[in-house]
Amino acid sequence: MNEHNALVVARLVQSIDDFVSGTIEIDDIQSRLASSLTLLEMDGSSAYQTLRVAEADVEEIRFTMLQDEQRPAATFRLDDLRATLLEELGRV
Repeated sequence: MNEHNALVVARLVQSIDDFVSGTIEIDDIQSRLASSLTLLEMDGSSAYQTLRVAEADVEEIRFTMLQDEQRPAATFRLDDLRATLLEELGRV
């Protein structure tokens, strides 16, 4: 992962932490996931593909689940994304 992508991913990990702590809402984290996709460069890492799938999953959670079930489901999904992104960052 190049330095630019590492910075984008680090900011996204912070956003995931903000969501899990309740600082931001599900629409905010989905927006940040989508924004990060537009910022990532194709550098040979799996970050883009991993993020694309996670963003689609969060969108599905937002629009198919009852509101009180969304945060726990999104948190579960984002915990996995966070671990994967931190692993990618470790390879920088």
